[in-house]
Amino acid sequence: MIVRDFMTEMIVTAETDTPVVEAAKLMAVEDIGSLIVTKGDVLVGLVTRKDIIGSQLLSEDTYKSLLLEEIMTSPVVTIGADADLGQTIALMNQTGCKCVPVMDRDTVVGVVSASDIIRVLATMKHIADGGPIE
Repeated sequence: MIVRDFMTEMIVTAETDTPVVEAAKLMAVEDIGSLIVTKGDVLVGLVTRKDIIGSQLLSEDTYKSLLLEEIMTSPVVTIGADADLGQTIALMNQTGCKCVPVMDRDTVVGVVSASDIIRVLATMKHIADGGPIE
């Protein structure tokens, strides 16, 4: 199974100069755990719920003035859309990243998360145990 088959295709982006407060609202509205950070059309960072929550521990004034570029993870660990499940798991284990943008050449085409991996493994086990394919 390749990444393209189980990645999340919904990509939500924000520019580096987006206030963290606005990014948090966007993530809540879209019900997503990570946000692709761009500069123009180029992927330059990744922000997760954990990053947002951590930034809230700062003073209220500091939090309100923070920009995504100040809390984003950069450089970003990415994976190709044609990588297989094993490669994806190995990359996440090696880097500690629980959310990885999926690239097709220079374009972000999706995101794969630890939750996606768990869903795939659970489905594979269900099928191996003789359960119906849904």
